[in-house]
Amino acid sequence: MVSQGTAKMESSIVWIPEELEIALNLKQQFGADAEFVAGGTLLQTNWEKDQPIPLYLISLERITALQGFKKETSEGGPMIQIGALTTLAEIIQNPFFLSNLPLLAEAARSIAAPAVRNRGTIGGNIAGGTGDTIPAFLVMDAHISFVNGTEIQQKPLEDCLKEGILQDGSILVSIDLFETGGQKFFKKVGRREAFTPSVVTIAGSCRVNSNKEMEAIRLAVGGGSNQPCRLEACEKLLHGNILSKELLEKLFLSIMEEFAASSDDFYTADYKKTIAANVIVYEMARFAGQMG
Repeated sequence: MVSQGTAKMESSIVWIPEELEIALNLKQQFGADAEFVAGGTLLQTNWEKDQPIPLYLISLERITALQGFKKETSEGGPMIQIGALTTLAEIIQNPFFLSNLPLLAEAARSIAAPAVRNRGTIGGNIAGGTGDTIPAFLVMDAHISFVNGTEIQQKPLEDCLKEGILQDGSILVSIDLFETGGQKFFKKVGRREAFTPSVVTIAGSCRVNSNKEMEAIRLAVGGGSNQPCRLEACEKLLHGNILSKELLEKLFLSIMEEFAASSDDFYTADYKKTIAANVIVYEMARFAGQMG
């Protein structure tokens, strides 16, 4: 059901449905004049940049299907399912996330100020398409459950980003994580502290087997104005090889070539590429025991 009446927010009318189906119907009815909103922190940032305020806001905060988190066994093995309305603050503070998903907790901790994290949701951070948690989710092989019709569908986050699924009127329901193992790292480089958009955000994971060969490698970049993506050519370069000085040099050059960083008012694309290359080379060397 939709709560009785509607709320007026500046020039927007806010609808507060309690069911997914009603939220989707409202979006279909109002089309481009409406936007989904959860914590509202991203929209607030956009409005401060003088972007237009939508005529209708469809609040998702009362839809129970988007709430909660749990650990369960699925066909793909052990899985952690995180409801899209889970706040960034919850991920940072709850022992469940600190023990099961420390990389995600680290990524969430790097975002904005505490007041924003108290309202901002993990679903909103992903749905915006450039959130700082996305590289971390990509290295954890996250799958997204979403609905844009009558049924909930699931796809890898990587595919959703490429296909623009989360910007086509779909509602993100949950993020589903399967155990990937290995060592992981996350690094956000910003203009200052965590209260500004990042210059670049980098995450990675890998395992080093008994023969010192690198395997199960996933490298991802994003942040700021950069489109989040995996560095698949760099992953292939490392896979099955023993790390050496020569391989690290090749990795650096491969990152510079593959990472399609974007220039902005503060930093050039080459500068962002260099940051990402330095961080990844350092972390790969550390994983392989090349640094003391």
